[in-house]
Amino acid sequence: MNFPIVHLRNYLPNAYLYPQLAKPYNTSVLTFLHNPKSGGTSVRDCMLGLYRAMEKDRPVVVATNTVSGEKEKLLNHVTQTNDYYMGDAALGICDTFEDRPCSYFTVVREPYERMVSHYYFCKSGGPGWPPCDNTLEEFTMSLCSLFFRQLTVQVFCKEDNQNPSSPWKCDRMPVSIDHLPEDQQQRAAILDYFLANVDKMFAVIGLTEEFETSLKLFENTFGEPFYGLCNEKHSNAGSYKNVTDTDDTKADRERITAEAKERLMNNEQIRQCLHEDVQLYNKMYEIFQKQKQYSNIV
Repeated sequence: MNFPIVHLRNYLPNAYLYPQLAKPYNTSVLTFLHNPKSGGTSVRDCMLGLYRAMEKDRPVVVATNTVSGEKEKLLNHVTQTNDYYMGDAALGICDTFEDRPCSYFTVVREPYERMVSHYYFCKSGGPGWPPCDNTLEEFTMSLCSLFFRQLTVQVFCKEDNQNPSSPWKCDRMPVSIDHLPEDQQQRAAILDYFLANVDKMFAVIGLTEEFETSLKLFENTFGEPFYGLCNEKHSNAGSYKNVTDTDDTKADRERITAEAKERLMNNEQIRQCLHEDVQLYNKMYEIFQKQKQYSNIV
């Protein structure tokens, strides 16, 4: 299968790695790519609070089943540009904005820890997809490098000259590992593309492991009160721990998490399955540390 590389348009590069560009981050459309089980629910809730506090339009959710529809409405001028977009398929939404700058941002989490958290969150009754009525290893293999797949989601839009009232038609490529090339050289080329460009794709990157610092970086980048408004309210999404746990219960959970993570890391098939996400996380972790250094935020 010939899988084309994604070429995004109309987005601002990392505010800390490319400060010489002096782009208007504080007036850009904020577009949050939600990486599941990485604290994204907390950012989502924060943005819902921000739109009220800042008296802006309600954030538009761009999910896997709505992304083509949202882009089609924007291209056909059925709806106006909002200030906030968020969702697991939000990457690429900036392509449709012609009169405003646009910024992507996201939060990433160490892939093995994210997978263990996702599995046990599901086991404890948490909502979400996919089902977890199997082993941790089987669950992991059903998802593999989920963030890598998110980056490769593509929405193709073309003009339909025979329909003047709605001239743009968009179709989405389904998010499925089956739609990524099986050829390892081609997959490696796609991964190399994102590793080389992720610093330009995201105006700012957050880490689940340093969530409060991430909120400070978001606030510093966009000039909106991510930390001031949301620091005391974040829900620790991505964790299946309960705030009412005793010390012994927390210790048991930490032991289970560590043992589960070690099992995954010692499984060669799992390591291959998560290879792309591990490489992306390592690169984005480096970027996060540079953001802290250049901004003097701790």
